[in-house]
Amino acid sequence: MMRSWPGAGAFIDLDAVPLTDRGSRLLIFARPDGGLRVAGAVYERDADRCTHLRRLAVLGADGEQLPVTDVGPEGITFARGAASLTFVDAETLSVGVAADGPPATVLLEAFGTGDDGRPASEVDRTPIRWSSTEETDALDDLSIVIPASGSVSVRMGGTVRQTPEPGSHAKYLADASYRWQEWFGRLPAVRDADLEMVRYAWWLLASNIVRLATHPDIEAVVPSKQGYVAVWQWDSYFISFGLRHGDPELAADQLRLFFSEQAPDGGLPDVVHDGGTLACVADMPPGDLAALARIHGPDSPMVTEADMPITKPPLAAWAARALDQVAGTSVQAELKDGLDRLHRWWFDRPSPDGLPGYEHVYSSGLDDSPLFDDGGPVFAPDLPSYLVMSLDAMADLADDGEDAAEAAAQRSLAEDTAERLLGKRYDVDLGQFVALTPAGTRKTITPFALMPLLTGRLTGPVLESLREALSAPDSLGAAHPLPTVALGAPEFNADRMWRGPVWLNVNWLVIQGLLRSGLDSEAADLAERTVSMVRESGGIHEYWNPLTGARAAGATTGFGWSAALFLDLAVWLAANDNQVADN
Repeated sequence: MMRSWPGAGAFIDLDAVPLTDRGSRLLIFARPDGGLRVAGAVYERDADRCTHLRRLAVLGADGEQLPVTDVGPEGITFARGAASLTFVDAETLSVGVAADGPPATVLLEAFGTGDDGRPASEVDRTPIRWSSTEETDALDDLSIVIPASGSVSVRMGGTVRQTPEPGSHAKYLADASYRWQEWFGRLPAVRDADLEMVRYAWWLLASNIVRLATHPDIEAVVPSKQGYVAVWQWDSYFISFGLRHGDPELAADQLRLFFSEQAPDGGLPDVVHDGGTLACVADMPPGDLAALARIHGPDSPMVTEADMPITKPPLAAWAARALDQVAGTSVQAELKDGLDRLHRWWFDRPSPDGLPGYEHVYSSGLDDSPLFDDGGPVFAPDLPSYLVMSLDAMADLADDGEDAAEAAAQRSLAEDTAERLLGKRYDVDLGQFVALTPAGTRKTITPFALMPLLTGRLTGPVLESLREALSAPDSLGAAHPLPTVALGAPEFNADRMWRGPVWLNVNWLVIQGLLRSGLDSEAADLAERTVSMVRESGGIHEYWNPLTGARAAGATTGFGWSAALFLDLAVWLAANDNQVADN
């Protein structure tokens, strides 16, 4: 009998959150008629266009469809145990009938139609074959009667086999339960109030694992199997912060994957996917180019300059050191040469004043932020702040190795960068850090104006001004902080990606900055409000509406870095509560 894991199965609604399995590209959705649809996970393609099985239904002895009555990480239960479905492996499902129940019929309808009108079999090249009596590439309906204790095994792109071996389905169920029991056994300690959502977050991190064709030996944790079926550089860094608490080796692999793709000049790609990498404008999917042309114009260099690099903010040294500190690993030392080359790459980019900027909007991660409304390059305050953090981490590594000269060189560059940031990017009249764009100074307030907190070097009126922005009603003081554009700004839109909604990585970064700047109570308050918003919203989404705290319109759910950073905050809050109690 399958076990439902509290805090995971409760959120797998088979609608916004399909059932999938570690390493699998199969996504199981509910149909309006009560049956199931099996789709595939493909880079840059909506799951609606990737249908493997248009319908999978289990019928009782009376011919009526058995309802789904329970869903958990290990599978789906029909009619309170009369039948069940589980994963055999990454490409194979098993449907079985209870030993003490009546026979049932599994109905399979293959080859749904994609949203472009083509048969999904043509889109996905995954014929379903019935191997017991015949083989065909064009099955519309297939009814298979299963006796008590019997089962059907369905392999996408392979065969349908009735009762492959006696008792096989029970074994598949037991194997699935064991796999998830082992994974949930790695959960770190958190508060009771956060436990249910933490279990769901922990399931998401495992369920978002795939093996990319370019890196078959590495388990890659993708942001989401619905469209985001690749690894993005800063997503992988954020995901590693969560994974480090229960699977440090998997966390390390998320970093290693990108450094295995490092260019000779030290740059890292934005994306690694099944077909290669996205490292410059020439690598961009047509849909992304079309979207950028609409926003910035068809003649924008971000659309036309094929060699323009596309990457993501340099958080790797920080992520590696954070992993080592929790897990006792030595990943930062392992990647040291690549990390130094990455930092040099950023400082070697064209700059008006020695502080690097973003040539392409995608390199910032802020796809539609008003910071880029004037085009690029944009010299925003967040990038130098990340580099100061990274250089401090490298200096700490040098201290570990008792290399005083190396530590001094790293800290000297960090200090110089922090001083330039304060001198060149701080607007005294506004009391905020600002961005330089092709049109001049962009004064729209976003949380990225708070990222200099990460340097740990702000004092006096500058520090106080940033602290006040957290709660100012016309700035970032939303009911559910932090909005990605100030509430009083004309560009604010509560549901439009980086123009208003709350992103967990932004809140998490600001919390780290508050801690680095000695504002511990403000950090704890923002962390508490963040995890409360997630719990009350009923899911782990891509981004949230800052006015309502609900999932924002257009945001996907079951999102990787949101899961990882919610987990990291929950672990920190539990440790912080324990520390307060001990004192």
